[in-house]
Amino acid sequence: MTEAESKEIIKNLTTTINNLNEEIALLREQVAYLTQKKYGKSSEQMPMTGQTSLFEADQTNEDGELPRRRPRRDYYL
Repeated sequence: MTEAESKEIIKNLTTTINNLNEEIALLREQVAYLTQKKYGKSSEQMPMTGQTSLFEADQTNEDGELPRRRPRRDYYL
């Protein structure tokens, strides 16, 4: 292999490495954007006006505690 061929191969490999680095940077930006979109603050949040609470006061016992659920025992393994 001649020196000119070696330089040409090195030039091609350098170009390939630079292109791949640019693609990796773009993909990282896309992952960051999509992660933020999926797990970030939701734009679908609605105000609490008119919405009832899951834990209303009428569910409490006389002592002020919420009723406890009993475990189901009617299931089969």
